[in-house]
Amino acid sequence: MDPSDQLPFVAAAPPAEPDAVDAEAIEAIEAAEPATASEAEPAIASPPAAPSFQASAGIQGRQFAEQCDTLLRHLGYDLHGRRVLTEVGVEIDQEAMSPTGVVVWFEYKGSVQGHRPGLRRTDTLKKAVANGALLRAHPDPAPYVVITSHLPEAGSGAAMLEAALRLEYVADVVCLYDPKATQRLARW
Repeated sequence: MDPSDQLPFVAAAPPAEPDAVDAEAIEAIEAAEPATASEAEPAIASPPAAPSFQASAGIQGRQFAEQCDTLLRHLGYDLHGRRVLTEVGVEIDQEAMSPTGVVVWFEYKGSVQGHRPGLRRTDTLKKAVANGALLRAHPDPAPYVVITSHLPEAGSGAAMLEAALRLEYVADVVCLYDPKATQRLARW
């Protein structure tokens, strides 16, 4: 059996000898070749850069927000999305209508990694409290609820949170991973 009978395509004639090749074809090939040896070397791809801290934090923040949205939908909330309240200069993560018809503003502060995730960072906690205080000045304020991955530990963070709740800057702070705490979201 001829080896070409086993090929899945029609075998072509063997290539012509170099001396039989057309001079125009050689010139075309030489014109297409790089001028220097360094141009002829293939480029070596660099390994992908490790994600930056900020990029990683952004990804985790979006994942946490998706978890919060999923919980709120499960509880019967109708999600309206982000909202910028220009009257007081605050952007909230989620405006939602509760199953009982109450508009609630949600702030999401969470992460699954890091040394001080969620509200354990005092600067993150202070921003949530400041937003809550500013929202109280809105002409038609809604309950402002912070959903977090981690509550502040004892100390100044816990004291700040207690003061914000007492002053009603924040209607509630709910740890997403605490089933008893998430049940409080049904009160609106």
